[in-house]
Amino acid sequence: MAAGLSVRVAAMAVLLGLAASGLGFVYVMLVPPARMPPREARRRPPAPAPTENAWTEYSRALADLRRETTPGWLGEAAAAALTPEEHAYLARHPDALTHLRAGAARTRFEYFREAPTVVTPVPDLQALRHLAELATTEARRLKDAGDPDAALALETAAYRYGTDLAQLDAGLLLPLTAAGCRRTAAAALFASLATASAPALARAARAVAAEDDRMPGAGEATASEWRLIRRTVEDGFLGTGEAAGAYRQRVFARFLQQHDAVLDEARPLLEAWDFPGLQRLDERLAAALRSRASSWRSFFLVDNMAARIVEGVVAPLSRPARLLYVDRANGAGFRMLAACRAYQLAHGRLPHDARAALAESGLQWPIDVVTGRPIGYRLETAGATAWLAGFDGRDDGGRTPYLDLVEATIVPGTDLLYPLGSPPPTLRTLASRAGALPKP
Repeated sequence: MAAGLSVRVAAMAVLLGLAASGLGFVYVMLVPPARMPPREARRRPPAPAPTENAWTEYSRALADLRRETTPGWLGEAAAAALTPEEHAYLARHPDALTHLRAGAARTRFEYFREAPTVVTPVPDLQALRHLAELATTEARRLKDAGDPDAALALETAAYRYGTDLAQLDAGLLLPLTAAGCRRTAAAALFASLATASAPALARAARAVAAEDDRMPGAGEATASEWRLIRRTVEDGFLGTGEAAGAYRQRVFARFLQQHDAVLDEARPLLEAWDFPGLQRLDERLAAALRSRASSWRSFFLVDNMAARIVEGVVAPLSRPARLLYVDRANGAGFRMLAACRAYQLAHGRLPHDARAALAESGLQWPIDVVTGRPIGYRLETAGATAWLAGFDGRDDGGRTPYLDLVEATIVPGTDLLYPLGSPPPTLRTLASRAGALPKP
C-alpha cells in the first residue's frame, strides 16, 4: 500500500515538473521581456561634402591603382634602390599620389553614411595598404632624386592617411588596417632621419604627434567593435522591421547582458594598456564562455543560446591591443629621434638631455601609454636610443629589444627600442632589403 502511494506521488511530481517546464517554455516563447534595451540609432549626421571628405580623394587614389594588378614587390620597394620596373610603375600612377596628398589635407573623413554591421561592404583592406606602400615607394624615389624633404612630406601624408582610416564605430578591422598603413609610413619616416633637413624633421615630428593624438586607443577601438557586434546581432535576432518574437527578444537582451559584462571587465585593462591583465582575462574568458555555451547547459534555453553567440563574437582582446600599442610606440619613438636629429643638424651634436631638442621642435616629451611616464632616451657613443617599456609594463632600461613583433608576446626584461641610425626592431621586417640605415 505504502509502495503504491509512493509511486503515485512520484508520478504526480514528474507530471507537475513536466507541466512547469512546459509552462516555462511557453512563457519564454510567447511572453516578451518586461524591458528591452532600446535600439541603437543607426542614422549618422549628413555626410561631409565631397570637398571636405578625405575619403573622396582616397577612393579615387584606390581606383587609379585598380587599373592594373598590384605588383608583389610594392611592399618592399621603399627599402632599397628602385629598379626600372618600379620607376615605371610609379610613373603610371601619379594620380593616385595626387589624390593621397589631397585627401591628407582634408579635415574630415567618413566611409559610411550610416553605422555599419559586419555585413556592410568595406573598402578592400589590402588595397588600402597598397596605397600607403605606393606613397613610401614614391618617397624613396624622391630621396634618390635628391629631394629628401619632399619625401618626408609624402611619408607624413601617408601617416595621416593611415590615421584617417581608423574611423570609429566601424569595428576593429579598420583601426588595425590603419595601424598597418601607419606602420608602413613609420618605416619610411625612420629612414628619413638620415636624409631630411632639420626644419622638415621638426614639421614631421609635430605632424606625427597630431596624428597619434587622433588615433584611437585600445579601449576605444574595442568599444567600436562591441557596437558593431551589437548592431549585427540585433539585426540578426530582431530584424529591421516588425517586432521579433518573445524568445528572440529574450535571447538578445541576455546576449547584451553577457556581452556588456565582458566589456565592463575588460575596459579598465584596455584603457590602462595592461597586457598581462588582458592575457589573464582572455584565458579565463575562453574557459568560462566554453562552459556556459556547452551543450550540457542547453536546458537553460535563453542563457545558453546567448552564451553561444557571445562565445562566437568575443575574440581575444590582448593581441589587437598589443598591435595598437606598437603603433603608438612607433610614433613616440619617431618624435623623440626626429627632434634629436633636428637638434644635431642645427647644433652639430646630439643632445645629452632631449628636453632642449623637443622644445626646439615644438614638442612635448612623448609619453609611454603603458607606464604613463615619459619614454626613455639616452645618448650613446654610436648615437642615441629611445625606448618604451613594452608589453610587460616595466621599463628595463632599454637594453634588450623585443625580437618577435609578429606575435607580440609578453617577454619580461625587454623593451621596445628605437636606435638612431638603424631600423627599429618593431619595423625591421619592413626594412629587410635595406639593412642598416646610414648613420646620421
